[in-house]
Amino acid sequence: MEEFKNLQNQCLTMLQSHESCGQSCHNDFFCKKNGCEECDCSRCLNQIQWGNPPKFTYSCERITYQYALRFFNRFASEICHAFYRFSYNNVSDINVLSLGCGPGSEIYGILRALQIKKSNAVLHYKGYDLSSIWEKFQQISKECLVDKKHEINFYTADLFNDYYGFENDRNVLLLLNYLLSHCSKFLKTAQEKEEFIDKLMDFVLQNRIRYILFNDNCYYGVFHKLDSGYQLLNLLIQKLRAKGCVLEAHYRLFANDSYYGLEGWKCHASNELLFQDIDANSYTLNIDYCKSKQVLIHLNAS
Repeated sequence: MEEFKNLQNQCLTMLQSHESCGQSCHNDFFCKKNGCEECDCSRCLNQIQWGNPPKFTYSCERITYQYALRFFNRFASEICHAFYRFSYNNVSDINVLSLGCGPGSEIYGILRALQIKKSNAVLHYKGYDLSSIWEKFQQISKECLVDKKHEINFYTADLFNDYYGFENDRNVLLLLNYLLSHCSKFLKTAQEKEEFIDKLMDFVLQNRIRYILFNDNCYYGVFHKLDSGYQLLNLLIQKLRAKGCVLEAHYRLFANDSYYGLEGWKCHASNELLFQDIDANSYTLNIDYCKSKQVLIHLNAS
């Protein structure tokens, strides 16, 4: 996929040309204090993803480029595997609403699935993220996709207060791509987590969302502890059903994932990465295959 290669080249150029942190490091030189050279974001990325609890989140432009070079192939591939399973017969438009979209890796996964399936469907994508740190990256991504027929839009805004729907009358798929695990780490108390899930439930019901796709890290968590993205999703499912919502949930994971519950998980036929990294990308060490958990929720299923 040429657009994916172009994005990587742009990220590499921006990373290499980015000025050094100097005296303005957003994370108080966490890199140098933990064995990295200045401006190497590896330790910062590791802290954000695995710190318990993390000391900070994505906070500088440089880290957005290194993040993309390291993880985009995996995250986009996971979404491609999910969307490949859908039927696109007689589908002309696809509405995808992404909450906490960050850099929007899912766009490339969706477009790759449409390409493989030889579908002419048009993607209408709205990505919402409260953090402005991703805006420069999002603009670069839009420029890489400018020749496509699809409608790609990002919003640095609160989805719960600033969502106005899609212009067409098609069903909407709400995408939670590595969002809920982020919430499980950065929301400090069980009350905060439950309040967020209540907001999410209200949004789903008020806007008649038809599908929810959860794609997140493979940590299953402990039932009722809300210590993982999956356990937050499980709470959302419980609350939707308590409100009388009829839904079906389909559970999938990738090979080598042995930590799951009794929900009837099925394994994808392949866990391979689906995009070709550029030769100059040296940031993908140990990122060899897909490893997320995925749940597709069909609301108001008859």
